[in-house]
Amino acid sequence: MSSKSLLRLAAATFAALLSVTAVLAQSAFPVTIKHALGETTIPAAPQRIVTLGWSSQDAVVALGGNLVGTPSFRSEGFDHDLLPWTEAALKAKGAAMPEILATGDIPLEQIAALKPDLIVAVYSGVTEEEYDALSQIAPVVPYPETPWTASWQQVIDLTGQALGKPDEAKALVSKLEGFITSEAAKRPDLAGTSVVTLIDYNGQAGVHSKDDARAKLLTLAGMTIAPPAKGAGEAQGFWYPLSYENFANIPAQVIIGYFNTPALADEFFARPYIALAEQVKKGAFVKMDNRIENLGVISSSALSIEYSMPRYFDLIEAAALNAKK
Repeated sequence: MSSKSLLRLAAATFAALLSVTAVLAQSAFPVTIKHALGETTIPAAPQRIVTLGWSSQDAVVALGGNLVGTPSFRSEGFDHDLLPWTEAALKAKGAAMPEILATGDIPLEQIAALKPDLIVAVYSGVTEEEYDALSQIAPVVPYPETPWTASWQQVIDLTGQALGKPDEAKALVSKLEGFITSEAAKRPDLAGTSVVTLIDYNGQAGVHSKDDARAKLLTLAGMTIAPPAKGAGEAQGFWYPLSYENFANIPAQVIIGYFNTPALADEFFARPYIALAEQVKKGAFVKMDNRIENLGVISSSALSIEYSMPRYFDLIEAAALNAKK
């Protein structure tokens, strides 16, 4: 057989494989996904996907979906719309950059103009009213239980179901869980360390509960989440308020604080009530004051975990060692 004939045969075989793959992908549909706001049926493999909230955009890109619209991550300390790991993955795939959605209220008209056939908002705070409005545009997959508490595993899993790629999603979750536990094992002082994560919010500390995505990540790495401090306010979903006067009551070996800039972090830990806490006096605290590193952890995702975890665990390990002094 001539070389030209071999090339034609190879091309025909490849085309046939693509056709079979497409048929198999479509055979997974329709897909029905149950969630906190009801259930959503996706009739066919999505071709144009919009995401809302955090993390979902990375799951879509990692699983090979066509991301056409996503929120901006521009904020104090970060002057870009797309996160660096998201942009790098899109470039590596040769994919077009998505349109950035307007900030503020959900821009329904802009989303509708993008003609999506799927809207993924697994790690978000979409309300029932917003869900109903978005569902008039395309099928919507919001959070499985409560707003802003979906784990990164749930984000990948539900996104994989919506894309008709549940097996690929499971494999990705397994790979990333292995990466996290492997990185934690390199730092044995993390195991069993009690921690809390918090922000400075509205004149008090906003301490994250065990249901927060950041807390779930630390649990997977072998750490424990300390219970609410004595004097804490009523839980507000995935966090609870704690006055500065009660800051020293935090029953954790290590405190991890998130701030947009180093100056804000320094000012917070220098405040009288804060500085007197045993963890602060011993150096058993972590200043997460690099906005890109913060976003990589806060929105732990299919693409950010390998980017962010080694540095994050190094910082916690140093604080854990100080806690034991």
